[in-house]
Amino acid sequence: MTKRIWITRTEPGASRLASKLLETGYQPITAPVFTIEPVQSPTPRIETDLWVFVSTHAVSHAANHQWDKTKPVIAVGPATASQFESMLVQPLVPSQHSSEGIYDLIRSRFKTGLRVTIVSGRDGRKDLRTWLSDDGYECDEWIVYERKPSRIQVSTSQLDAIVAASGAAVSEIRQQFATLSSVSIPVVVPSTRDAELAKSMQFSTVLIAEGASDDAIVNSLSDLFSTRGQQLG
Repeated sequence: MTKRIWITRTEPGASRLASKLLETGYQPITAPVFTIEPVQSPTPRIETDLWVFVSTHAVSHAANHQWDKTKPVIAVGPATASQFESMLVQPLVPSQHSSEGIYDLIRSRFKTGLRVTIVSGRDGRKDLRTWLSDDGYECDEWIVYERKPSRIQVSTSQLDAIVAASGAAVSEIRQQFATLSSVSIPVVVPSTRDAELAKSMQFSTVLIAEGASDDAIVNSLSDLFSTRGQQLG
């Protein structure tokens, strides 16, 4: 029987992953738990030495503003990097597609004391800014979008797995199972941090993908349904 996978990530990533899952024989249920809305925020006036874009949404919403594309750019992963093609910008991409990966890349390639501007969404993780500031970098944030809960209702009775893109998504997903003490449907997350949150919210089976890319998600699902996989707990 075809496995039904609930994709909770935001668009356009949700539809992109859905196409990938269809190609590999799954039945995707595309129902994002967040919508993305722009934030009216001007380009930072202070000149920066390095731009860091933490998501595809950061790139698409910053595109509505003028910013100095002559300075080095880091994109968190391949999907984010691909957003720069039309701008003729070639970003650096860390080997680990996460805040931790960005941090390691900056520490290995850029000297301390430089000014780093992190382009992101409101209420996102602050770890990267904290780590860099502690190491002597001058860090600014440019908030260009925000996530709003979709408040959707999903029929969960026949789901075989759930894909979550962040800890915030895990929290929203849990609301669909508010009457249950635990959730038996496996959930796939992109990091150990998100997995720990999911376990604390009583998801009984949590798989950690090797990042948030479509291929990483597909590989984790293959591991799950072949009774293998990296599980926490």
